[in-house]
Amino acid sequence: MEPNSLLNEAIHKDIKRIFELHEKRVFVYNEFEIRFKEYLLDAPSFNSDKLQSICKEIGDQMNIISQEILGIKSNFSPQVYNQKKLFNLVEKIQDLEQNKFKKTLEFYINEQQRLEKLADTDEFELVFKDNQTQMRKGLNDIKLEINECLEEMRYELYENL
Repeated sequence: MEPNSLLNEAIHKDIKRIFELHEKRVFVYNEFEIRFKEYLLDAPSFNSDKLQSICKEIGDQMNIISQEILGIKSNFSPQVYNQKKLFNLVEKIQDLEQNKFKKTLEFYINEQQRLEKLADTDEFELVFKDNQTQMRKGLNDIKLEINECLEEMRYELYENL
């Protein structure tokens, strides 16, 4: 096999692995949503230790995935495959995923605060709902941007065949 063919095969393999890891990340993210919704069932008497435990477990799983993706990203560096576009795409996806996780936490905390306030009064309901609408829009924008990056990577995957 030619060296260029071996390089393309390695790049192809790494891109596919990123897609697999992204699917795993989506699964963990969905698990986070389910577990948080279960946590909200305790309203208005929330157990902060339970939330910390959920966040730690999910955060640990996300970190394991991120570490593997960062390892693959280093393969795209000038020192290895010299694939600047892929390197930048993976870096952007990682930044967006980190931001998505942070914004999701903010959204969940806002929902918890809303439910706590509802126990006392519904006076702030509209304020919280408006805030949540804005937060959801921000999260959707981040998800859209992640999907656009993944689409570019798909293009690169098939271009390198």
